[in-house]
Amino acid sequence: MGEVGFIDETSEFAAIIANRENLYRFLAQLYRIEVDAPLLQQLSAMGFPTECDDPELDEGYRMLTAWLSNPGSDPLTDLAVDYARVFLGAGVFEGIVASPYESVYTSEERLIMQEARDRVLAVYHANGLHCSATMELPEDHIALELEFLAWLCRETLDAGDDWMRVSALLKEQKEFIEQHLAKWIPAFCADIAKCAATDFYKAVGKITLGFLNVEQEILEELLGN
Repeated sequence: MGEVGFIDETSEFAAIIANRENLYRFLAQLYRIEVDAPLLQQLSAMGFPTECDDPELDEGYRMLTAWLSNPGSDPLTDLAVDYARVFLGAGVFEGIVASPYESVYTSEERLIMQEARDRVLAVYHANGLHCSATMELPEDHIALELEFLAWLCRETLDAGDDWMRVSALLKEQKEFIEQHLAKWIPAFCADIAKCAATDFYKAVGKITLGFLNVEQEILEELLGN
C-alpha cells in the first residue's frame, strides 16, 4: 500500500467513525429531552441523506425531512405532547408506550432498573465511566446507551494509529450493540411506530432502527468479519 493510499484510507476510516459518533449523539439528544426552539431551528437547517441502502433509514430520513418542511402552526407543543405520550405514557391509560429503558423490554415484569440496567452499568464501569449519583436517568435509558456508543466512537478517533486499541474499541461497540441494543431496540421502535402521533417521532424511530441495522454491517466490515 502506497503512502497516499494509506492516508486516503485512514481519512475515510476517520470520517466513518466521526459520522457514526455524530448520529449517535443526534439520536441520544432526541430521546433525552423534548425538542426545544434552538434544537428545532438546528434541525430545520440540517440536511439529511436522500438515499440510503437500508429501507428503514431511507424512509425515516424522508419522513423527517417532510415533517421539517411543514411542521404545523405549533410544532413545539405538538412535539412536547407526543414525547410525553410516546416515551412517558402521559395521558395513555390503555395501550402501548415506547418505554425508553432496556429493562422494560428484557425483563418478564417489564419494569425499569432490572438486570439489564446492572449489566449496562457494569460495561460503563469496565470502560472507566462512572455515572453521577444525581443523574436522573437509569443507566439503561436509550439516550445513555447511545451516548456510550458515541463516546466509544470518540475514543476510537482519539486512538489514532494505535490499531490494537482501535480494534478493541470496535469490538466493544459491536458487543455492546449485540448484547444490548439489538435485543430491545427493534421492539422499542415498533412501539414508537404504533403510538407516535407525529411523523417526527415516527421518523426518529425508523432512523434509529435503520441505523442499528447499518451499524452492525459497518462494524463487521471494519473488523473484517
